[in-house]
Amino acid sequence: MEDLMKKLAAAKPRTPEVDPERMERDLVRIIALPWSRRSRPQVLRRFAPLLVVGAVIALVVVLLPRPAGPLKPAAPPQWWHVLTQHRMTMVVGDAANPYFVDMDWKNDRWLSFSAEVAVLQKDGEVRTFSIDGNDRWEMAGRPATVPQLGGSRSVRIGPMKPALQKTAVSGFQMSLHSQVRLDSFDSVPTDPAELKKMLENLVGTKDAYRIATLAMDLMAANVSDDQRRAVFDLLKTLDGVRFRDDVPMGEAGRGLGVAITAPPTFQFPDVETQLVVNPETGLPVLRRDVSTTPRYGMPAGLPIFEEKYLLLDRTTIDPIVPLDIPVNGEVESPIIER
Repeated sequence: MEDLMKKLAAAKPRTPEVDPERMERDLVRIIALPWSRRSRPQVLRRFAPLLVVGAVIALVVVLLPRPAGPLKPAAPPQWWHVLTQHRMTMVVGDAANPYFVDMDWKNDRWLSFSAEVAVLQKDGEVRTFSIDGNDRWEMAGRPATVPQLGGSRSVRIGPMKPALQKTAVSGFQMSLHSQVRLDSFDSVPTDPAELKKMLENLVGTKDAYRIATLAMDLMAANVSDDQRRAVFDLLKTLDGVRFRDDVPMGEAGRGLGVAITAPPTFQFPDVETQLVVNPETGLPVLRRDVSTTPRYGMPAGLPIFEEKYLLLDRTTIDPIVPLDIPVNGEVESPIIER
């Protein structure tokens, strides 16, 4: 054991010599080294603005209300576009030598809930009705105006001046024939009996002719197919209405029709109003007032007023109007005071 201890003592490394000056120099060098924690404020100062911006963005994203769904552009206005061709026949001249003139024109109309745009008397013209009538007008010296027979007015021969009207409105006007307006066509019943009650309330009477003409207006309005079908079914049940299931429509084929006795005019005492409908679409094709008795040498069945529906359609395209016509100017009628 003693030998072992001697060997361990011999193997023990010698104690290094102490150099106080070196130790002091090393301590001074260590103290002079930069402290690592001092770099943290410098980093914060450099990136503080970015951190503030990021925090603001995070708050905005969290606090702002989320939209219910993807944003959609506003839908364009829905227009009901109606293009009609009109013809009116009038007796002119003196009682000993009367003849007929025709006024022929188009109306182009766009209707929405809050606006109406109409081009009236488009492509209009007043001319003699027949070769015989033209001869009588020639013999009279081709006058620019001719007197109505039995009336206090005159009719101007030649082109009709077109007019442009733009109106802000509330509610839907069914046609130029009626001033009745509805807040919505959605409330129009599809049951003929309920529809009759509604129309009676609108006109304030149970007069069959007034109800029938308002129903005809509704046929040409922006209603659904079911509503339009109910209107026509109602027309067939009104007192005094005659129904025809095979009415000639010229090149358009044959249609369904109703007719009802109309009040007399000052030139034609016996008149009925007729409406013809396309059986395939349910849309009206023709509306006319017809003289039912011979008059002034003309046979019975002469249309004294006729309105052809050239177009009845929904559209989102803005109304197309002429640029050379003043808006809401005077509508210059071809029928004038003598």
